[in-house]
Amino acid sequence: MKLIAHRGLRTEKIKENTMEAFQNAINNKEIAGFEFDIRKTIDNTFVVNHNALIKGDLIKWKSLRYLKCKHDLPTLDEVLNLETEKIMLVEIKDIRIPYRKLIKLLRKHQDKNIYVMSFHNKVIEKLKKRNAPAKLGILNYVLNSEADYNLDFICLLNNLATPHLIEEYEKRGIEVFLYGILNEEKDLFYENGTYIVDHVPKNK
Repeated sequence: MKLIAHRGLRTEKIKENTMEAFQNAINNKEIAGFEFDIRKTIDNTFVVNHNALIKGDLIKWKSLRYLKCKHDLPTLDEVLNLETEKIMLVEIKDIRIPYRKLIKLLRKHQDKNIYVMSFHNKVIEKLKKRNAPAKLGILNYVLNSEADYNLDFICLLNNLATPHLIEEYEKRGIEVFLYGILNEEKDLFYENGTYIVDHVPKNK
């Protein structure tokens, strides 16, 4: 079983989607990688944050310099610079992004174990057409039922996934990541599953 730390490995003192949370995941032997969210700034840089707004500021209308000075948001480049062989699972939140910049950044770090996903199918499809140097996937693709799914991995809601569905994807060489509210050992149904978790589940 693999555990991916959702927005990094948080504690009472370490906040989500921070460099400290990502380093904490890297340092933890029970964690196989970490997930984080990226958003585009007005000057076409990628910063790490889950919500579109941060303390009243709309990220897409603010510059990197402003967001660094006021909110100290990490950049995608800073995260990918971390020394690790663990999975770095990047979720793209925006539907309109500067593809050339993102692909250039992924090429710069192509020695890393980078996975890129989004709820926006077209974003991932465009990255695939442009041969982005990372593993690509979508979250909950058309209720998980499309037989022509042809990406590297898929992210399924734990409660909607079935052993048969997981097996069918894996037979086709498609990795399956499971997500949802997964903080207890009883929530981890599949012994060989890869789970995106908020914390190391109790009794693990």
